[in-house]
Amino acid sequence: MAPPPHENETSRSESAPATPVKTVDVQTAAAPDVGVTAVDVQTAAAPAVGVTTVDVQTAATPAVDTKTVATPAVEVTTVDVQTAAREQQDGMMYLDVRTEEEMGKGHIGGSLNVPYFFVTPQGTREKNPRFVEQVASLFSTDQHILGCQSGKRSELACIDLLAAGFMNVKNVGGGYAAWLHNGLPVTVAVPTPPPTPESAAAI
Repeated sequence: MAPPPHENETSRSESAPATPVKTVDVQTAAAPDVGVTAVDVQTAAAPAVGVTTVDVQTAATPAVDTKTVATPAVEVTTVDVQTAAREQQDGMMYLDVRTEEEMGKGHIGGSLNVPYFFVTPQGTREKNPRFVEQVASLFSTDQHILGCQSGKRSELACIDLLAAGFMNVKNVGGGYAAWLHNGLPVTVAVPTPPPTPESAAAI
């Protein structure tokens, strides 16, 4: 009879789509697995690097703040030459940190000399490695005013002395040049003239 073959054809028609559906399902199921895994790995890796980088930079930033906080510990007090002259008259010791040659050309009366730099035979300057030690042999740690030719070397000297425990050192702004410019008294070494033949004969 005709109906049975028709039913078989219907069964085959209904079962035919099963294979394509399974094939599509396998590809569809496989694709998300790969895509999701790849995205998850990249997504998981990216924040780890980002967070670590930000944290390291953020953690490193306070190191600069620490240096800033440490600066006031060696803050130098600078006074003008008029104030320095009054304080010297009141008994404050004056330390001249110029070279011996500069000191010999003229200096402030009553001052003591400990060079902060030496001039080498090549004409370069080298820091006196025993500066603090030499100052400590001449002065107590109480009160001192420091000067040089323009105030730059004496400022560096103040920083070293403050770091070494000297309590009240002060830098003379403008140094010896400003002292002269303001007409304050100085002691100038008068060179002894070489003997003439007549004076040598008289001796």
